[in-house]
Amino acid sequence: MNRAQRAGAVIAVSVAITTLTTAGPAVAVTSTGGPPGWAIMATVHYGSAANASGYSAVIAPSKADAWVFGGTNPGGTSAPAAEHWNGARWSPSRLPSGLGGFIVASSASSASNIWAVGSGYALRWNGIRWAVANTWPQRGELTSVAAISPADVWVFGGSAFTSGTSPGAWHYNGHQWLKVAGIASRIYRSSAVSRHNIWAVTAGYVVHYGGHAWRAVRAAAVALGRTQLDDVLAESARSVWVSGISPTTWANGHLVLARWNGRRWARFVAPWRVQQAERFAPDGAGGIWVPVVTGGITSQTWILHLSRAGRWARIPIAAGPDTGVGVSDLALIPGTRSLWGSGGLLTAFGGNATIWDHLVVPGRWTAETEGSATTDGAAWAHWTLKESMSALYGEHYHWAILQNGTVPAQDRWRPHRHHHHKAVADTD
Repeated sequence: MNRAQRAGAVIAVSVAITTLTTAGPAVAVTSTGGPPGWAIMATVHYGSAANASGYSAVIAPSKADAWVFGGTNPGGTSAPAAEHWNGARWSPSRLPSGLGGFIVASSASSASNIWAVGSGYALRWNGIRWAVANTWPQRGELTSVAAISPADVWVFGGSAFTSGTSPGAWHYNGHQWLKVAGIASRIYRSSAVSRHNIWAVTAGYVVHYGGHAWRAVRAAAVALGRTQLDDVLAESARSVWVSGISPTTWANGHLVLARWNGRRWARFVAPWRVQQAERFAPDGAGGIWVPVVTGGITSQTWILHLSRAGRWARIPIAAGPDTGVGVSDLALIPGTRSLWGSGGLLTAFGGNATIWDHLVVPGRWTAETEGSATTDGAAWAHWTLKESMSALYGEHYHWAILQNGTVPAQDRWRPHRHHHHKAVADTD
């Protein structure tokens, strides 16, 4: 999957700081002593068998409403893809036609105001359908979106993290898109508390928007010294998290989390070597979940957990045999301690887009693909209901996923009793 190229961030300024590392009272533990693990709820393959399908973003406006976004074949000829959770099952969602690439990031202010950005476009869900909100002629990926309201949306594609040119930063005020100059043009990730309290990261700085202008938060420098910044999460005015890798060399890097409590920054360093950190999420109890890729000859994906008490745990990610696994994004389900995870499983021939869950439901969906596309470009995904879910919806279901990510209405969640039955999708 294509990813924006990351640049090292070296920052150092004096500031009052509280530091927690493994040398302090926080104790590192393994998965055997940590919180419950993560399981695969669903996998799906789009298009031809050689496609490396994957999900890049996940968002959960409520318990009965979640979305995952990605592409049919990120890294190659691809179309964006989206799936929706209605509280009982995942199903594909039709996106506007004619789009290429894949969706990188998403944001929502409500269930009827969901935004997704990717390869030069911004999409909006109004509660009924997806529509193209804007397109940009500049090359490069949009890497972040912050939706405060239907008339207040920020979109970013910082050039410091992308190869060549990029769209930069744009603000939608409900009437028009305005380009934003200065440090905002280098923003890579963003997270909003409110319209006058938005946080972001660039290659070199934590930055903040207070309602009038974007400014570097130089007070964060000591907590994030010699750190390659990766992501930001603004939970409230008194809880802002920033993640990164320090030192910036892959061989010796460790995950660093810095938290702003409204008065000072605190630094937390994980004990394991980490090559790369992905987008993270709160755990619903004052802690943080962070997907990471560890170092070594055989890189492995884990989800690291930092508890409210400052205790680290390393949780393995569920994956099939002989597959590579990558988790790109996490989303806390509001009012719970349950989360969704998005990413993909690589195989010897391609890859399958994957949804993980943590404490979501007692039963979960699994999927198996036929391994080859039909002559009309459709590939089948067979979803098997297990445990309590099978009692609700039956034994086997499937749908046909077309090359562009759409699904014929008559083929959605049609009961299917023979697990390996093949059919040709009706594309009329």
